[in-house]
Amino acid sequence: MAKVKNKGKSKEEIAYNYLWKMICSDQYDVGDLLPTEMEIADELKINRLTVSKALAWLKKEGYINRKAGFGTLVNRKPPSSNSRLILVISPWPQEKKTANWYYSRLLYAIHSEAILNGATTIHVAFQNDEAKEENFNRIRDIFTAVRCEGALVIDPYMSTNDRLKNFLDTLSCPSVWAGSSLNNETQHQVDVDNYQAAYDLTEKLIGDGFKKIGFFGGSLNTTARIQRYEGHKASLIANQLEFDERYVVCTNTNSYMEELGNECAGLYSARRLDADALFINDATMVHGIHEFCQQFPNEKTKHLKNLPIGTFDSDHKDIFQQIRYSVIQPVEEIGYEAVKVFLEDLSKSSGPVIKKLGVEIKHFPVK
Repeated sequence: MAKVKNKGKSKEEIAYNYLWKMICSDQYDVGDLLPTEMEIADELKINRLTVSKALAWLKKEGYINRKAGFGTLVNRKPPSSNSRLILVISPWPQEKKTANWYYSRLLYAIHSEAILNGATTIHVAFQNDEAKEENFNRIRDIFTAVRCEGALVIDPYMSTNDRLKNFLDTLSCPSVWAGSSLNNETQHQVDVDNYQAAYDLTEKLIGDGFKKIGFFGGSLNTTARIQRYEGHKASLIANQLEFDERYVVCTNTNSYMEELGNECAGLYSARRLDADALFINDATMVHGIHEFCQQFPNEKTKHLKNLPIGTFDSDHKDIFQQIRYSVIQPVEEIGYEAVKVFLEDLSKSSGPVIKKLGVEIKHFPVK
């Protein structure tokens, strides 16, 4: 039988828990008819209206279906108590498929690792750009209805949205954040060390003799982006190279990565910069840079198009020969480790579990 959630000691809550146990039991299957309101009221020594309110709650959660003149039917059975339930929250899929590669791989890893460990996942998408009330209501309804043990949050872009974290706290919903780089040491989280990855990537470019390295990226509005920026800057300073803010080219729009590359190339050209290498926050931005250079051909854009690049998550199938180095994030490992952290007894943890995973920096020799 599934664990009955403690809903207090009011008569309505007593009726709810009684009915919950009844639905969980082997005595009733989907489609079976439950006792009448009056029979339940007599059994519990409470009034019929109180039973009706408890039944209305169970109907809202989807466990029963009520038909006038016929009675109350079991609509679905709660999950087995032997299966640990995990609510998985991820951003809503983007229109362009290239924007979803990270989420899809991370989701697959989380779902498969959960199954291998005897757990069940329930997935809900969250519109992170416009966090509307219905998003939070959906999470609350699912969490309550299926008695989830907690949540796994896939969060590269929601990491600056404290509202979601605070909302889960109010639900008493323990959470592990995967791929989020939360700047919060009170939260369980698993991610790569973005600061160190950016520092090491910049070191690779400096080691090849480049001294004036431009930084291309989206708006510095997520913790991961900020950490990459700070790691890049720290590496330049540690190597006694000048850090010039003009060479930090970021946009404040919510464009796709390809479009961000196009916009950054435009800003770079407008500033008349002359970098000898580029640090690019996401490999898909290179497509946009090339599109801009082809659209506005001149000596400056020809030079920009051929600058050596250090970036993230390129497998070099893009035929962009100027990519010298790429940080390869262990996306599946992030998912596996997040599930392992979740399945530990977090309530017994003396503090937040924070795992920072190492990365591989792949070198693509100049042909």
